[in-house]
Amino acid sequence: MVRIEDPQAEFTALYEAQYAPVLRYALREVPEHAANDVVAETFMTAWRRFSEVPDPPLPWLLGVARRVVANQRRGETRFRRLQLAVGEQAELAGGNPAESLVERDAVRTALGRLSVADRELLTLIGWDGLSVREAAQVLGIRASTASVRLHRARRRLQDQLTASAAVPAVPDHPLSTAEEAS
Repeated sequence: MVRIEDPQAEFTALYEAQYAPVLRYALREVPEHAANDVVAETFMTAWRRFSEVPDPPLPWLLGVARRVVANQRRGETRFRRLQLAVGEQAELAGGNPAESLVERDAVRTALGRLSVADRELLTLIGWDGLSVREAAQVLGIRASTASVRLHRARRRLQDQLTASAAVPAVPDHPLSTAEEAS
């Protein structure tokens, strides 16, 4: 990054520009009550190591956030609990009134069936808008490795979506034979 004379002003600009993407990442990875802690610790690290923050900063910041999450996570149970909470809220809402919500739920369900590594790579690229090279930097792997993993993860996601679509839908109001004849 190009440094200016006032590091505090530059850090403030970095924080304001990158807060939302880091928060989105944290909200995907940890329960909501812990997301702000992940963001705070990520930017605290960025402040302490400000001279090391590269340009563009987002992959580096997400890499820091990933390590913060890894330190807080005791296993896959936190992610499973979050999935259950989201599912319960969707049921309380009384179903999905729009087709776009059905599609979003289908994608989330399919993503939930993938491995953590597949899910993380797909969301870094699809939701955070990172390139394969930037996602590789976040994950600490080579870009060529990320590219191969991305290809395989996309294929597995498509397989999950196809499998979900193959399940026959049950009509809400089935017509009886007599009503069909009318």
